[in-house]
Amino acid sequence: METITTPRPVRWALALLGLVAVSHLVVPVVIWADQGDLRSQIAAQHPEFGPAEIARSADVAVVSAAVFHILLLALCALLLWRLPTGRPWTRRLAIISQLLSVVFSAVSWSSSPMFHAVIPVIGVAQILLVILLLAPQSARAFFAKRP
Repeated sequence: METITTPRPVRWALALLGLVAVSHLVVPVVIWADQGDLRSQIAAQHPEFGPAEIARSADVAVVSAAVFHILLLALCALLLWRLPTGRPWTRRLAIISQLLSVVFSAVSWSSSPMFHAVIPVIGVAQILLVILLLAPQSARAFFAKRP
């Protein structure tokens, strides 16, 4: 059986995917740790909310962010494990998931300024990751269907 070497663009894409995975781990922790700022943002956006409603909204935001980002972290972990196999479905899943994640980032951007410094950096990493999986001939050949 022949050993297949992972091409450099795919290795770079894996490194970027690792960065994206770490971001999905960090975001819920930061939101949980900075609930006071989150509550202040909710109160500013919704002055009609009372303290109980603000607290409930913050709790929902924290839990929702945790669930969403843990699922994305699991997807990144799966891709980090499976992309090096060169299976075409792994490349498709990586491309689709990262492009959708860039789109979902617009929701995060519009809902809170908490991550405005990070969202563009991660978005650029995700777009570069997609380009590295699509553009270089060595990456395309790596994911071509094997006999």
